[in-house]
Amino acid sequence: MSEGGPKVRKTGSPKERVRKSEIGGTKSEEPSVEKSDIENSKSEIKEMEVHHHPDLHHKEKPWKEYLLEGFMIFIAVLMGFIAENIRESITEHKRASEFAQSYYQDIKKDTAQINKAIRLSSHKMAAIDSAVTSLHQSSNPHGDTIIAYKSIIASAILPFEPSSGNLESIKTSGAIRNFKQKMISLMNEYDLQARGVIRRDDITQKFNTEQFIPYGLTKVNFESSYDIMTTGKISHRLMFPVDAKERQVFINILSVDKVFILRSMQEYKKLLIVAGKVLAELKNEYNLEDE
Repeated sequence: MSEGGPKVRKTGSPKERVRKSEIGGTKSEEPSVEKSDIENSKSEIKEMEVHHHPDLHHKEKPWKEYLLEGFMIFIAVLMGFIAENIRESITEHKRASEFAQSYYQDIKKDTAQINKAIRLSSHKMAAIDSAVTSLHQSSNPHGDTIIAYKSIIASAILPFEPSSGNLESIKTSGAIRNFKQKMISLMNEYDLQARGVIRRDDITQKFNTEQFIPYGLTKVNFESSYDIMTTGKISHRLMFPVDAKERQVFINILSVDKVFILRSMQEYKKLLIVAGKVLAELKNEYNLEDE
């Protein structure tokens, strides 16, 4: 044995010894992992919630369910459509009632005007009869005075002017579609007959302005006519044709005027009949009352 104690025998090759020393050094350098940390990590993993993906594959509905849903949608749309129609119907009926009331008052005004025209026409025809009777006699102061008075009455004109404003509004606004066909037919009939009355009045007025008055300008002293209209007494000299032929011309003019007046009266009476039908139908349909 040598000095310094026994020698330690080194086993393995030098490379192995170096590898073991490296491994030992590596283990000594790595941080030590505590057992408690590992257990905590495992417990955290266990406690983690597992999220599942939603199942996007729905089960198909029975065909009856689809049919029921479609039917319910159809019912909802239909009920909305019906409700809207009812609302529009109520609004249109109210509007038609307002137009009917206004139109009713127009016809009432027209009938009053027509009745007045009929009374005047009757008065004119009676005046013509008196004037013609006097003209058939020889000229005399009394007879000439009658002719003067009656001729003024015969030449009077009261043209019919229908109240057509509301009827035009009913047509142009489209409200006429809310009236029943019977009422529409009566409206058209009344409008047509009113136009006929206007045409007859125009013919009579034209005859007066083109025949009656021009003849009087050459044969009659119109100062006496002015006296009659202002004071009712004649203060100027009367001038009427004395010659029988000239008096006959005057008779012919008055007679033609009478025929025109008679034709106008016939149209007035026809219009009154139609007006009565219109008023009766409006009252029955819309429960209207006279204001």
